Amino acid sequence: MTISLLLVRALFLLLWPLAQEGALTLTAQAGFDGLYEPMRAVPVVVSARNDGAPFEGEIRVFASGTPASGGLVYSAPITLSTGADKRIPLTVYVEPFGGGNLVVQLVSDGNTVIETRTNRLSTVNRDELFYGVISPDPGRLAFLETVPGDRTDAAVAFLNLADLPEVSSAWDALDVLLIDDSDTSHLTAAQRAALQAWIESGGQLVITGGAGGLKTAAGVVDLLPVSVSSVTSLDDLPALSEATGEPFGAAGPYVVTTSVLGNGELWLAQDGLPLAASRRLGRGTVTFLALDPKTAPLAGWPGAETIWNRIAANTPVQPPWGQPISDGYAAAQSVGYIASRSLPSFWQLFFFLAFYILIIGPIHLLVLRRFNRRELAWITTPALVLLFSALTFFTGFRTRGSGPTVNVMSVAFGAADAERLQTQSVIGLYSPRRARYDVTLPYDSSAFPFQQGFGALVGSSNLDAIARAGDLTLRQVQTDTSEVATFIVNAHLPRPLLTATATLSAEGDAVDVTVRNNSAQTLENAVIIHGQEQTVLGNAAPGEERTITIPLKTSAAGAAPTPILSLLISPFTYPNPLMSDPAPILGTFDYYNDPQAYPRWQLIQSQYGGDLVEGTSVPPTESVTLGGWFSSSLQPVGMSTDDLTLMGATLLLLEIPVQ
Repeated sequence: MTISLLLVRALFLLLWPLAQEGALTLTAQAGFDGLYEPMRAVPVVVSARNDGAPFEGEIRVFASGTPASGGLVYSAPITLSTGADKRIPLTVYVEPFGGGNLVVQLVSDGNTVIETRTNRLSTVNRDELFYGVISPDPGRLAFLETVPGDRTDAAVAFLNLADLPEVSSAWDALDVLLIDDSDTSHLTAAQRAALQAWIESGGQLVITGGAGGLKTAAGVVDLLPVSVSSVTSLDDLPALSEATGEPFGAAGPYVVTTSVLGNGELWLAQDGLPLAASRRLGRGTVTFLALDPKTAPLAGWPGAETIWNRIAANTPVQPPWGQPISDGYAAAQSVGYIASRSLPSFWQLFFFLAFYILIIGPIHLLVLRRFNRRELAWITTPALVLLFSALTFFTGFRTRGSGPTVNVMSVAFGAADAERLQTQSVIGLYSPRRARYDVTLPYDSSAFPFQQGFGALVGSSNLDAIARAGDLTLRQVQTDTSEVATFIVNAHLPRPLLTATATLSAEGDAVDVTVRNNSAQTLENAVIIHGQEQTVLGNAAPGEERTITIPLKTSAAGAAPTPILSLLISPFTYPNPLMSDPAPILGTFDYYNDPQAYPRWQLIQSQYGGDLVEGTSVPPTESVTLGGWFSSSLQPVGMSTDDLTLMGATLLLLEIPVQ
């Protein structure tokens, strides 16, 4: 009887995965309609259905390589009751030259139950204007591919509301999101929070009107520049044809969503009724268009091009410090300086050796002579050598520390009036001995390991998986003795309590900048970046207010360069003025030999992609940028150990509009 039960049990265990495979279905969609920007987070939505027995396991997405080659794994737990159908969102990073189809597995107890692949991924260049379009008839909005604004080209991804990520950093690749005739009240609270963080970092949300305008605005009323009220029909809209110089080809009536201007700028109206209005939110913009772009008068009308070009021009270009970290070597160097990894100084070695020579030499001999036992030197000399060797080993072991150290260097960039800032952090995990740790990050974060090359993803050799559940966990990160495991984390974090204003003088020849530090930390080595120049503001202690006047150069100032000199002066420069002259924000010219300034210099360099650009920038009459350092990171990090040492710094960059 016992043997029969064992045989039945073994047969059940053998056939159960096969039965589950037939009962489970798995599909996955990656990117924004299959599009993604290299080095940006890629949203992946996995759909699983269970028509069999209850199932409990995890989803694994292989973002680089294959299961056989041990690629980088992103995972999430999943529980499926009988008849359950779930969508599990994940955020992954693919290799800079990767793409293709990602492998997705459903795993239980370490066994792969079912495997599938995502749709094929294709890249979008950084200099393209990337639209996301949500509409019941998206094909009629495909013309946006011909509206690049100030960019070289444009790309369009057709999405559904459910495709919008709940992790804000997964939005970073998008430039414009257009929602047309879709009920935004179905957005979750997490999607709305991620949407607002994305807008504040420089994204543009466009909400259209027409017959479906009320439901399209329903879930984002607090973001709009207007207060929508109803839908009406107008026989004619002469304001549109007058503004563009193009007569309508289709006669009215035209369906318009009525509204009242709120906290925004009205740039197109018909007898006081807003037709197009925009609102600045952080660095980004929310635009309301009272008409349906798929119907008359906009559809097929030549004058619509003027309106869409105006909308495209509202999308700001990210400055260098808003671009992804691209120099893996500099990023690793920025977190590689840890005191317990440093070699002893020259003077420490000198005094140790001098003390050793004194003890084993004259002092040793004097003691033996004092007791008249010089023959014991055959024993005491090796004993002293062994003793000093043991002391040296013990001292070196102790100076490395007993627990891990996490070094977090962050760049936090955004508008001075935004609630959240776009933050990129380099994390270095140092361990004095070989060990494995779980590193935890907030749920609204995305991360990947990197090596000291061109920001390339590594395999899973130094961690088991990046798991998303109640938070984001770098699971079982493996460190060798005195090794630093490196990761990049992207998030949108609350802006520190600083206020900053900039006012143009009446003569237009100077900008007055006032900064007040209401945080608990000193803002160190603060500068005001205006165009390609910097002006030193200095340290701002907690509660301190600093005001500085920046004189602006006029076009008439200085003589024109001679033809010979003009050959020596290149019109190209670093896109980042902090690269051209790092001394002001580092607080020293000797930053290569300064243990505090050097890691900060490496962090600045890590965002430099190696390209020189023509020396243009935002005019200081429009905006200036406050730069400075906090002596700790804004990025929260936790670990599966009590003896953790945290260190790091934050480069804060706040864009201040000039009033």
